[in-house]
Amino acid sequence: MRKFLLFALLLGGFIEAHAIDLNGNYLSQSGELLFRFTTDSLYVDIAQSHRNVSSFKLIKKSEDKKATTFNAYESYLENGHETYREVLIRVTKEKSKKYLLEYFGKDKDREYNTSERYHIKPIE
Repeated sequence: MRKFLLFALLLGGFIEAHAIDLNGNYLSQSGELLFRFTTDSLYVDIAQSHRNVSSFKLIKKSEDKKATTFNAYESYLENGHETYREVLIRVTKEKSKKYLLEYFGKDKDREYNTSERYHIKPIE
């Protein structure tokens, strides 16, 4: 039993060490958008002015060494009422320090679907 627990702990550490770490700032391939990942949020800003475009609350859905998927929620006011948009955000590792960020979703109160893709790389 001890050997199994030790193996499980080592395996868990190995998997965690190779998961995608998304904390930090990432620039889109075009240089127009800045994606800021924190522990539980994603902020999308215009890169030059740092004006916020979107903010998402992130809840990790799945993770492996190639991709991390989040349920993401953006709340905003529309006609004086708070509403939200729920999207699925997936970040896939492509090459060394380059990622593909995709999000898919729809607004809660109306028919609106979105599907966007951005190639991003960390800002060092």
